[in-house]
Amino acid sequence: MEDFDFCGTILSLKERGRTKDRWLKHRLERLLPAIMDKHQLDLWVIIGREYHEDPIMETLFPAAVDSSRRLTIFAFFLNQDKTVSRYVLHANPAFAPYYERVWKPGPEDQWECLGRIIRERSPRQIGVNTSSHYSFCDGLTHTFYEKLIDAVGSKFAANVVSAQSVALDWLQIRSEEELIAYPTIAETARCLAQEALSNKVIHPGITTTNDVVDWIRQRVSDLGILTSFYPTVDVVRKGGDRLEEVIIVPGDIVHIDFGIHYLGLATDTQQLAYVLRAGEREVPEGLQAAMRTAIRFEDILAEHFVEGRTGNEIFTASMLQAKAEGIQPMIYSHPIGNHCHAAGPLIGMYDRQEEIPVRGDLALQNNTCYAMEFNIRQYIPEWDQEISLYMEEPVSYIHNKLHYLAKRQTAFYVIR
Repeated sequence: MEDFDFCGTILSLKERGRTKDRWLKHRLERLLPAIMDKHQLDLWVIIGREYHEDPIMETLFPAAVDSSRRLTIFAFFLNQDKTVSRYVLHANPAFAPYYERVWKPGPEDQWECLGRIIRERSPRQIGVNTSSHYSFCDGLTHTFYEKLIDAVGSKFAANVVSAQSVALDWLQIRSEEELIAYPTIAETARCLAQEALSNKVIHPGITTTNDVVDWIRQRVSDLGILTSFYPTVDVVRKGGDRLEEVIIVPGDIVHIDFGIHYLGLATDTQQLAYVLRAGEREVPEGLQAAMRTAIRFEDILAEHFVEGRTGNEIFTASMLQAKAEGIQPMIYSHPIGNHCHAAGPLIGMYDRQEEIPVRGDLALQNNTCYAMEFNIRQYIPEWDQEISLYMEEPVSYIHNKLHYLAKRQTAFYVIR
């Protein structure tokens, strides 16, 4: 049995805060001006209310700020020299030095302060977080929209537009420092998944799929981090298909879908193990052949990640090539980043194996990250049936090239 020493380093809370603050400063100084200039948005206003936050707020808070505390307003003005003036309308001193605090409690409330600043700067467009298609970009409540319109006055009310394009890029494009750190985060998740799919955790004939879920949730909690979603563990066995809430027995393919959320970044991965039967020394050849098919399809999908192609174009080209090679595939890949199912182009959906309007029409950009999620279906001679293998690998796209963020699974883990 393999020795599963934990293959990751979890920083102290203090170091996590320092790291995230360093990343925030870099993103605000380097990334935000480039995005606002790219989309020619004069002003981006983000408004948050305690316990009902705009989804983008958490990406803007320094480590010492954990909520909007009644009301927080950010105002980002694009200057003529392509720098951005970063204002926060809140009295909390922890917002400095990342933002200039331009409001103090007094006769002028935060809305009046915002209106005054806008009149002074006279922006052509006032971008706000409203969107019909992207939940991340739709954080402005109806109540606060009305207050904003009242604050800016009739002269500027017609200048209020959706900041959807800026919000999407802010969420999906990663900084250089984040891209350097992301592989370690993804490898941490992969190691935890492999540990869960081992004899350290699974005693065939005794351990249930729910026991494995409970173990990995507790393991992540003990490390002081979070799962990015509630993990699932199921099995595929001869004579059936995916089974949940069962005892794991010899001959089972054990499948885990799992991710972590750490340093503000999420991962999403699916891994596979096989439980040897009595007398077996290796995974049956039919299952190994199916794994080789899955890896071939993963290669096909990776080849079609090309800058400027839309998610729909990647989906269609990958499906056509795979089917031409005799592969039975499904694709439902998605971006990862601050969220698990993050902002950016969709590449198919599990329940919609077709081009996805709007969300699939977004183009692939450099410095973005994805979960390449898919399955293939193949006949297994030893079982005399077709089965599906479900796999998922976190990847980044940098300098027009796809990179695996963690060690790529190319063979079943073995449970003895």
